[in-house]
Amino acid sequence: MANDLQTEDGTTALEVACDTAVSGCVFRMRTEADDRERLLEITREHVKEQHGKTYSLEEIDDQHVNEVAVELEMGETNESETNND
Repeated sequence: MANDLQTEDGTTALEVACDTAVSGCVFRMRTEADDRERLLEITREHVKEQHGKTYSLEEIDDQHVNEVAVELEMGETNESETNND
């Protein structure tokens, strides 16, 4: 059964971007969909350290994480499929 987040031409990733335009912050992180917890924890630490605000992982996930489409480049090879003969 195929993964719902992946198609023949692309896949879905998670992205979060700091929306504090006033401070000039350019924090942006994108990761694979199965790495959600790490994305949330890194984002929470960034906001705490750089902006002095504390948010729960749930608040970040609900308000700031977006699913984005990522096109796979033609010729991309999975290492497990590479023939080393």
